[in-house]
Amino acid sequence: MKQRISAVLFAIGLAGAAQASACDLTLDSGGDLAAAVTAAPGKKICLRPGAYVTGPAPLEVPSGTTIEGLGASMADVVISAHGSPQKAIGLGSGTMLHNFTLSTGAGGNFGVLAYHQDRIIIWSLDIVGFQISTGVVGGKGVDIWDTFMRANGIAGNNVAEPNLWITDSRDVTILYGQLTGRKDGPGGDGEMAIYNSSNVMIDGARVIDSGASAIYLVNCVDCTIKNSVIERPGEWGIDVVQGSQRFLAENNAVSGANYGGAVFETSGGTTATFRSNRFIQNRRLGVGNCNGINAKGGVAGVLSTGNISFPSGDLCAFP
Repeated sequence: MKQRISAVLFAIGLAGAAQASACDLTLDSGGDLAAAVTAAPGKKICLRPGAYVTGPAPLEVPSGTTIEGLGASMADVVISAHGSPQKAIGLGSGTMLHNFTLSTGAGGNFGVLAYHQDRIIIWSLDIVGFQISTGVVGGKGVDIWDTFMRANGIAGNNVAEPNLWITDSRDVTILYGQLTGRKDGPGGDGEMAIYNSSNVMIDGARVIDSGASAIYLVNCVDCTIKNSVIERPGEWGIDVVQGSQRFLAENNAVSGANYGGAVFETSGGTTATFRSNRFIQNRRLGVGNCNGINAKGGVAGVLSTGNISFPSGDLCAFP
C-alpha cells in the first residue's frame, strides 16, 4: 500500500507541474497540428475543445514538446488520423501527450510510437482503432498514465495484435488506465505485450476481453504487475515466459480466463513471487492444470503466498 501511495503522489506531483506551465501556442478546433509542432518545437501546444486532423504523414512531435487538450475530459479534444500507414503520432525524447482522444477509421500500424526515445509521458489519452494502439521500442523512462486503448487489431486475422507493445526498453511505468480487446480469442487482439525489457511496473491497470493472454511478458527482468484487474482473457491472464527473471505479481484479480489464471516458465533458474492475488473461475477451455498459477517446468522457483483460488488450485506444475 505504501508503494502504491508513493506512486500516486509522484504522478500527481508531475501532473501538477505540467498543468501549471502556460501554453506557448494554443489552437482552435480544426487547427493545423503539423504546422504547430514545426512552429513551436520544444514548447507546450494546447488544443481547445474540438476536432483536429493529422495525416497522411505522421505527426512527429519534436523533443521536449507537449501537446495537451484543454477539455474537461479526453473526449473533448479528438484528433483523427488519416492515411498514415506506419504511425499517427511519433514521439521524440522528453515529450508529453495529455488529455485527448486519438482515433482512426483507416487503420494504421501504430496510434502512438516512441522509437529509441526517453523521458516520455503518455497521460490520459483514449486511443481507438489502430492495429497497435501504443508502441515503445528501445525506450527508457517512459510513463503511461491513465490511458485507454481499445478497438485495436484486425478482426478475424488470427494474429494476436497487442493494444500496448513494449520491447527492448527499461524503466517503464503503466499506471491505471484500461486496455480493451475484441473478445476474439484464443489468439485475438487487445493484450499488453512486453519483450526483452527490464524494470517495467504495471500498477492499477485493467485488461479486459483480450483475445490472447491479457499481460504477456517475454524475457522481462525485474518486472511487476500489481493492483491490476484482468477479466475474460482469451488465453492466460498473466503469461510470463522465456527467461523472465525476478517477476512479482501482487494483489491482482484474474477472472474468466480461457486458460489458467497465470503461467510462469521456470526454465533456466528463473524466479517469481505471486502474492495476495485472486484467481476466480479460470480454465474455461480446460487449458492448464489449475485455476491459479501454472508453473511451466515445475514449481521450483515460484513462491506462492496469500493467493486465493476458486475453484481451488493456486499453484501447480504445468508441462
